[in-house]
Amino acid sequence: MDMAKELLIRGMVCDRCISVIKQGLEDIGLPINRISLGRVLFNQSLSEQDKTSVSAFLSDSGFEIVTDRQQKIINHVKKSVDDFFNQNSQYDTRVKFSGLLAETLHMNYDTISQIFSETEGLSLQQYIIAKRLEKVKELLVYTDFTLTEIAYVTGFSSINHLSRQFKEQTGLTPSYFKSIRGEKREAIKKLHHTKP
Repeated sequence: MDMAKELLIRGMVCDRCISVIKQGLEDIGLPINRISLGRVLFNQSLSEQDKTSVSAFLSDSGFEIVTDRQQKIINHVKKSVDDFFNQNSQYDTRVKFSGLLAETLHMNYDTISQIFSETEGLSLQQYIIAKRLEKVKELLVYTDFTLTEIAYVTGFSSINHLSRQFKEQTGLTPSYFKSIRGEKREAIKKLHHTKP
């Protein structure tokens, strides 16, 4: 990867951040190849003047270019975890994040985990579980998967393990979460159908 074509950005936390940055960079006249949370890949290498313009825009918008090594590691870890859970294909539940991250970063997993904990204030394991549970919520609401299927595709060892983690994080059982989300979805559908 040509590092002059790629920028890592601190402060991107949602899809709205992506939209703001994408629009701002296009307004500056810099064509974007790809943009995701914490990362922008340009079609061409950036000149020093381009970097200055980008840095000024990001600063004015509440973001900043990541320059330190530890933050680059954190962003890479988050991107790898997010990509894993956002892929559309069936998950390979045999994938172990420790191996995946160590291989892609060419670092010892314990070192990666320590850097993550010190920088983010939560353990890498907690972050992965939170992302895993976000995917569980999505599957509960938008698919007809059984809890067994959801546990399998999100890498939980059993329904009990999934349910225990889910209740710890949300205070609800997966079944109850699915029922209240389903009720809200139905209410929204009815509301849209009754509008004149």
